[in-house]
Formats: sequence, C-alpha cells, structure tokens
Amino acid sequence: MQNSSSPYAIAGARLIECGYHAIPIAPGTKRPGAYSYGRWGGMSDWQRFCSRRPTEIEIGFWAAWPDAGVGIALDQTLKCIDLDTDDPELMRAVLSVLPYSEVRKRGSKGFSAFYRGSPAIVSRPFNVGKDRVLDLLAGGRQTVVPGSIHPTTGTPYIWHGPDTLENTLIEQLPELPDDVAHKLEAALKPFGYVSPAAYQAGEGDTLWRELNDTALRNFDRWVPALCLPGTRRYGKGYRAVAAWREVENANLSFHVDGIKDWGADQPHTAIDVVMLVFNVPFESATAWLAEKLGFDALLPNRDLFNVSAFAQRCRN
Repeated sequence: MQNSSSPYAIAGARLIECGYHAIPIAPGTKRPGAYSYGRWGGMSDWQRFCSRRPTEIEIGFWAAWPDAGVGIALDQTLKCIDLDTDDPELMRAVLSVLPYSEVRKRGSKGFSAFYRGSPAIVSRPFNVGKDRVLDLLAGGRQTVVPGSIHPTTGTPYIWHGPDTLENTLIEQLPELPDDVAHKLEAALKPFGYVSPAAYQAGEGDTLWRELNDTALRNFDRWVPALCLPGTRRYGKGYRAVAAWREVENANLSFHVDGIKDWGADQPHTAIDVVMLVFNVPFESATAWLAEKLGFDALLPNRDLFNVSAFAQRCRN
C-alpha cells in the first residue's frame, strides 16, 4: 500500500516523468536510504541511478516506504550549484557568473540552483578559509529536494518560486558553460578562495597502490567532497568525523603518511574511506575516487576506460 504522505510518494514519479533520477532519502538525513524489516538504512550502490532512471517497480516500492524523503541522483546532464551561505556579497558574486535559473531550492541557508550541462562539467567543492561555501554537483552526486525534511532545521526544503524540477523538463533548464568552475573560482577569489594545490601523481607497483598514493598527495581534490561533518584543514591534511560510526569527535585523520580513524584505532586506504562514507562497494568507490583525482587520465586508452576491469586489476 502506497504511503501517500511521504515526500517520495508525492513527488518521486513526477520528477522521473520530467527526466530526473529520483531516489529515496532516509528520513532525517541527506543520504539515499533503504527501508527493510521495519528499519531505515543506507542504500547500497545508489550511484547506479546516476546512469539510469528508476523502474516503475522500484518507484512503487519506494513510494510505500514510510516518511521517505526524495533526492535526485545526478546524471551526466543535470548540474546543481549548491551555495551554502547567506552572505549577500558572496551570493551576488556567484550569481554574476552564472546563467539565471528559475529552478532553485533552499535548505537551511543559501540556495541550490539547477542547470543542464555537458559531461565536461564535473563536481568541485569550493572552500573559503575553513568554510565550504559552494559545491558544483555533477554526475555521480546526489542532492535532496523539497519536501524532504532538512536534518538540521527539522523543516522541509522549499522551492524558491513556481518553477520546480517537478514541472520543468530537464531540457528546459538553463545551460552552464563548460568553464563554469573557472568562472566560480574567479568570483570567489576576492573572498579568500585559494585554488587546490597542483596535482601530484602518485607512485606504486600496482594500480591500486598508485590510486591510493595519488589520493594521499591530493587531499583537496576529494576529501572535501566526502562532506563529512567537522571537515577542516589540519596542517597539510584534514581532520573529520567518522560519521559512519555515529560519533561526534573529529578523530579521522588524513595525513600524507596515511589515513587513520584514531577513535577506532584503525588505518584506512582512501578507497576504504569512500566505501564507508557512501556505503558503496569497491567498484563504485574506486570509480568515484578515480573521477575526483582525474586518475583515468594517467591510464592508456583514456576513452576506453573501463571501471570494472580497472577495479579487478586493483584487487590483484
């Protein structure tokens, strides 16, 4: 029996009809969820819905889950500019380099605006000092949409105006230029934005070791994108909260010599951390980390890059 009161039951099917990949969000969180045996948990491998829309059978199951929020898994076309600040000057600077979009949502502060764009536009975090002020979200990411409940405020996300993803086809969204990341960097520079450190290739006698070594040399390119609570710079690395253990202390250390959860006294590889944060299998974590690091550019036959084959080689 369909739970007609849940945000997913209300909006999920309409969003999919408009061309978006609507997936369920666990109540009180920002994460894709699954309901089983009377309990909510994380959805395993939700990123598969970035490459395909849910089926009618999946939509029917999810619409029956109690209090299911609704999120959008971003494919290679849909883009989202997530501005996480109410600073009016910073907001004006960002808006000055973006096409105007009528389709916007708001959570606790700032807004998220929706666009379409080419696969050349990839996800990027933008920090000013220690604060994350903006995320450029692209393929492989997801975003929560109204009327899901915001976990911090306890109130629903809202649309800014009459135009929403529920009544706007994806091809009707304004288009972002391929160089949007550079435009955003220029807009944020007067506020203290500093570009990530220059890329440093890693070393290793296997692809798995090379990928993890590259991750240790390029924290700026992937650690902020984990969106872990308490993420902050610490020397040349980062500290964050190991949210998958439901703790509050920033005991997770990202150091060039390695990654360690000091609270659990457990070392991790970069791929381990991605698997734990997103609750995804090895292949998905490898693909996510490789995309963030541009690691496919280090491999021969880049246009023929095969994630499954790469993951199998990494295991060997």
